[in-house]
Amino acid sequence: MHRWPAALALVLLLSGCGGGIERTAQLPAWQTPSPTAPAPLAAKEAKGRYLAIVAPYNTALEELQEAMKAGKPWRTVRTLARAVATTNAAHAEQLRTTAWPAKAQAPVAALLKENDLALPHWKLAGEATGAAALMREIRAAAAHDGGAQANKVRASLGLPVYKKP
Repeated sequence: MHRWPAALALVLLLSGCGGGIERTAQLPAWQTPSPTAPAPLAAKEAKGRYLAIVAPYNTALEELQEAMKAGKPWRTVRTLARAVATTNAAHAEQLRTTAWPAKAQAPVAALLKENDLALPHWKLAGEATGAAALMREIRAAAAHDGGAQANKVRASLGLPVYKKP
């Protein structure tokens, strides 16, 4: 019977309810905290940054499309799909970590949502073990190509609509 109070005290102590001293780090008066978020890019900077971010992905996607149109072997197409997956993941990360101007934030967020749906399929296409699985995953990724969302981003940044070659 005397074990329960001791066990309860031990559980409370281990779970942080033991009433210990809470310490918080405070910056010295002469140090100011660093800003939590960088300032949004200026319009001209945002245009250049967006184009630089999406260029490798667009190039990889165009190479994949050309290989498919040319009837290249499925293993070649798989290698190109792997490159699309890699560049897609990289450009999504860069889009997420860039401080976009206010008018571009919602369109970029919408593009990223679509990208999040496509990326798993690009990865599976890059790992496909046969032509049928490869094509199934490419079609699934293409269903979330983000073209409409990307054009809204471009419009918000004052860029022309992207024209596929």
